Amino acid sequence: MKLQPALLFGESMILQRRKPIPVWGRSVRGDVVTVTLGGNTASAVAEGGLWQVTLPPMEAAEGVAMTISSQITGEKVEFSSVAVGEVWLAGGQSNMEFLLKYDEEFEQVKQLPEDTGLRFFRFPQANYTGCLEKQPYPDDGFWRTWTSPENRSFFSGPAAYMGLMLRKTLGVPVGFVGCNWGGTPAAAWTAMEDLQSNPALKTVLDWHKENCEQVDLASYYAVSDLPEPEPSREQQERMDYLMMGGDFSKLPPMPMPDMSQIPYSPFKPGPRACIRPAGLYENILEHIAPYGVRGIIWYQGEDDDFRGWVDFYDESMKTLIGSWRKLWKEELPFLQVELAPFQGSGFNGAKDYPGMRRKQRAAADALPGVHDVCIMDSGDAMNIHVRKKRPVGERLALLARKYVYGESDLLADSPRAAAASRDADTVTVRFENTGDGLTVRGDLQQVLEVTADGAAVTAEAWAEGDSLILRSPAFRDAQKVCVRFAEMNFCQDPLFGSTGLPAFSFTMEL
Repeated sequence: MKLQPALLFGESMILQRRKPIPVWGRSVRGDVVTVTLGGNTASAVAEGGLWQVTLPPMEAAEGVAMTISSQITGEKVEFSSVAVGEVWLAGGQSNMEFLLKYDEEFEQVKQLPEDTGLRFFRFPQANYTGCLEKQPYPDDGFWRTWTSPENRSFFSGPAAYMGLMLRKTLGVPVGFVGCNWGGTPAAAWTAMEDLQSNPALKTVLDWHKENCEQVDLASYYAVSDLPEPEPSREQQERMDYLMMGGDFSKLPPMPMPDMSQIPYSPFKPGPRACIRPAGLYENILEHIAPYGVRGIIWYQGEDDDFRGWVDFYDESMKTLIGSWRKLWKEELPFLQVELAPFQGSGFNGAKDYPGMRRKQRAAADALPGVHDVCIMDSGDAMNIHVRKKRPVGERLALLARKYVYGESDLLADSPRAAAASRDADTVTVRFENTGDGLTVRGDLQQVLEVTADGAAVTAEAWAEGDSLILRSPAFRDAQKVCVRFAEMNFCQDPLFGSTGLPAFSFTMEL
């Protein structure tokens, strides 16, 4: 077959409403390819074997037919179950990829009514040129509908819960394109020219260059050209156990491979690694653009913490967001999930999650159309893959409803410390986005770290209206008081606004 639409175009796809609709693919050199969607038709010449048409915007609909035909070969591709509605790009690491079958509520979610208007496409995890053609990717590369339990189980957990809420509130088809890979840094998802143009990211580029210089390229390419082996039954059962929140210490030990003795792994630094700068941008994202989307949801950062790249993570994210917007030629809304509370232990333990959250917030504050989700009440001390994805998805949906779909009066943001003041023995921290006021649902002392002139202080603490009040005799004569709230790798946030959204962590000095 010579006529080939791009991978994203297939049965059960959702196209973005109220925006021009690009459709592209491959065919014979010089072919005239015609695309018909509903009552609209557009044609383009396949220059060098590549073609792209742009169809006019459409309103939401289901059961629309798309036909793509070749003038030279006479081939015709037809899709009969196309929908037009809202499309979001779901990017990041394994907590965005997180399969719904591992979610703590999956047994209940399986019982929800079928809904052909909610759909999901997971782009194959391709890390180098030719990877898509070489690997079978049996679970990826096609659109799934919210119908069978099997289909639902492969939805991204955050995307599924966001989609369920948007379906109720918007009443139009909703789809997600998953582009994620666990254990990958932000730089892997960023254009090389943008990484090179930001001096703050030189550390990442130098790391990649130095590691590539140590690679035996002959054996590296020879091994990487082989198909990826399927995981063994034991490996899959082990993975399922861990993703379901199983205790790692109860598993029989599995010897860790010596990476220095392995010629190739996607996670070993090298010219084809999934962790290399720009690698996933070039092999996943550039295959998705310019597919019409409303915006981006993003859950990532654990890998940058693991690599010690916290200090410049705000620059990593600002550069990534700029890359994606430039690729789509549009200032797409970007909704980012701050890292969930997690402690872990040893090699896999959290290093500086408080620092990561501050950098995530700094990036959001620096750019228009970027908003953060707080999930400081939804962590797991020992499981980095938190099985509570409903709060993630529904809070993403709240932000989308307010900032993208026009529900301007909706309280969608978590309470955030805005100002602090001192009066004798009392410190008052005022919050914004509290609704009818703050409430306490736990022990404030467990998340507060208070010092007066550097000495630890235990202060009385309570919520009053839109403020957190702290009182201690030590404040009266202190030159400097510092209040740190939930600035920990792991904790259980006890402070909430009136709509049930947890407060962001903060540090205040006064």
